[in-house]
Amino acid sequence: MNNTYKEALEFWNNAFEMDDEAKNEYKQEYDPVDGWKELCSSAKLQNVIIDQLASKNRVLDYGCGEGWAGITLNKSGCKDVTCVDVGENAIELCKCFMNHFNIEKGLRAECVSTDWLKNEPAESYDGIFCSNVVDVLPADVALDIIKNFARITTKDAKIVIAMNFYAEPVSKPEKKIEFKNGNEMYVNGILRMTSRTDEEWSEIFSQFFNVEEVTYFAWDGEDEETRRIFVMSKK
Repeated sequence: MNNTYKEALEFWNNAFEMDDEAKNEYKQEYDPVDGWKELCSSAKLQNVIIDQLASKNRVLDYGCGEGWAGITLNKSGCKDVTCVDVGENAIELCKCFMNHFNIEKGLRAECVSTDWLKNEPAESYDGIFCSNVVDVLPADVALDIIKNFARITTKDAKIVIAMNFYAEPVSKPEKKIEFKNGNEMYVNGILRMTSRTDEEWSEIFSQFFNVEEVTYFAWDGEDEETRRIFVMSKK
C-alpha cells in the first residue's frame, strides 16, 4: 500500500472516530422507529437508492461509512444487505445505529481489509451502492474497485455510485489545496479527491457497465446540486 492510499484511509477512518458519549449523543438525534429516514442528508440520493436497490435480493454497500444507505435499504425491503468499510470507526458507528434502529436481521456490517473485494465470489450481488469512495482514492485503487464491482455482480445487477462534484484542477495555497498529477486534489497534504468530469467517469464506467443515468444532488445546506449519482447496469 503506497503512502498516498494509506494516508487517505487514515483520514477517513479518523473522520468517523467518536467516543461512546459522542455516539450516544449522535444517535439520540434520531427517533428509533422512523429516524432512519433522516440519516441521509439528501432526500434525492436516498430516493434513488430506494428506487434502484430496495427490491434487489442481495446488495453490497461498499465504503458504507456510518451505514445510512445499508440501513435505508434494510428498512425499505431489501432482505440481504452487506455493509463494509475498511475503517473500523465507521463500522463501529454503523453497528451503533443498527442497534439504535433495532436491526437484528437482513443487515451485516463488517470492517474489511483493502483486498476484501478480490476475494468475494463472482456474481454474488445483484445490487451495489458506493458513495464517495472511488473518487477519493488513488486512480489505480479506484479502477481495481470498479473492476471487482463488475466481477461480483450478476447480469441483472444495478450499480449506484455517488460522488463529489467536479473541481477545476487549480491549486489554492490560501486554502491549503494543491493539485498534483493533473487531477489529484490534496488538502493539507492528504488526497481528498481525484477530480474527473462526468464524461471522464462515464468513459471509465462504460468499460464494465451501461451508464443509464447521471443525476445531480446536494447535501443539506448546499446551494447547488453539483454532486453526482451514476446509475448503471451490468454489461
